[in-house]
Amino acid sequence: MSTVQPTPGSSAPRLALVAVALALFAGAMWFAWLGWDDDYYLVDGVAQGPYRPWQVVGCGLSVAIGAVAAMLALRGRGVVRAGAVPVLTAAALGGFALPWSVHAAATDDSGLWAVGLFFLLVGGGLGLVTLLTVTAALAGRRSG
Repeated sequence: MSTVQPTPGSSAPRLALVAVALALFAGAMWFAWLGWDDDYYLVDGVAQGPYRPWQVVGCGLSVAIGAVAAMLALRGRGVVRAGAVPVLTAAALGGFALPWSVHAAATDDSGLWAVGLFFLLVGGGLGLVTLLTVTAALAGRRSG
């Protein structure tokens, strides 16, 4: 009995589907953790916010866990995991950055939201590439 091997390129629709799901999940995490909070609060007489540390940590962990789950969903599907890293990173960043940017641009008179977007993309990109590369390597060791 022979097994059907995936042909080169046949994994692209699967990768695209997983990437879209990850982008939607990342956007939903912005709304769930951060999108509802516009209030600033005083800490030792200094205004801080609008997000509290637990919100940012929870949101970041949620997106990271979603990205790892997306990478693991591709395991054994004929997808080259190293090629999936940039696609999934872009999907998670895009899905999260779009609602964040729309909200930040609408509420910021200074234009500094663009600087925040830059740091979000660079920091989030480096973190996700590292996380997904390690995930791909560990998943490859387990399946191989």
